[in-house]
Amino acid sequence: MFSPFFTSKSYWQQLLYLLLFVVAGVTVFSSITALLGITCFPSAGNSREYLYIVLTVNAFGTFFVPALLFSYCASRKWFSYNTADKIAPPKLVGIVLLLSLFFLPVVSYLGYVNEHITLPAFLQKLELWMQEMEEASKGVLQTLTGNSNIPILLLNIVIMALLPALFEEFLFRGTLQPFFTKWFKNKHIAIIVTAFIFSAIHFQFYGFLPRFLLGIYLGYLLIWGKSLWLPIIAHFMHNAVSLILDYGAQRRDIDLDNIEPNQIPEFYPVVIFCVLCVGVGGYLLWKTSKLLSE
Repeated sequence: MFSPFFTSKSYWQQLLYLLLFVVAGVTVFSSITALLGITCFPSAGNSREYLYIVLTVNAFGTFFVPALLFSYCASRKWFSYNTADKIAPPKLVGIVLLLSLFFLPVVSYLGYVNEHITLPAFLQKLELWMQEMEEASKGVLQTLTGNSNIPILLLNIVIMALLPALFEEFLFRGTLQPFFTKWFKNKHIAIIVTAFIFSAIHFQFYGFLPRFLLGIYLGYLLIWGKSLWLPIIAHFMHNAVSLILDYGAQRRDIDLDNIEPNQIPEFYPVVIFCVLCVGVGGYLLWKTSKLLSE
């Protein structure tokens, strides 16, 4: 039997290989989408159909393929290192599904706080660049979700909720977090570092804090559930519920991007209630995971 390729490699070398896999994935799959744009969508510009292809192909190549390659190099198995070969405990899945409804308002409020953070004057150019990146992201999102109907909503749930949850979790919680856990010998530091990278790599700086919190939550789900599928389910639920709420707001001509908390009846009591529910839900997840492991 051949030993895994990473057996004799240091942590720095393994990290370098992972970066190489990611860069190669970005280069190859971005080239594929660019070629498709030239040959199949020469006059469509950033159409919804083309953006679907770009998001799917690029996420597959940037996150999923490097994660599988790393897993194979580390264990000679595609779905072992990332714990994707383990089933998430049904009891924990049930709690996560319910908790997703209470987690979103907390994340949304943190996003509101994040959006109103201003940088010092000497960082004005950086702030302007961040604002331009945010507007570009909002433009793409508007193209995909604007004027949508039920079939488009369902397709968006697949393309913008399911696939990102699947592909991103394989790289972040399935690869980076266990790698950092082994390297740092501390699962809590590994969760925080992974969550920071998870949030930063999206290049949406006005959503950094809520995505960072989400990353920490998903990181602990991996620890408690001992299966990659638990954070995948939670990530999918977060994305899907966000899309459904946005669809409902559009149907009622509500502009969620420009609405203030004080314009929403009982907003702060609801957020406080949701924070308490998230705390109780987190405790139940931890307690249940302890009972299941005994």
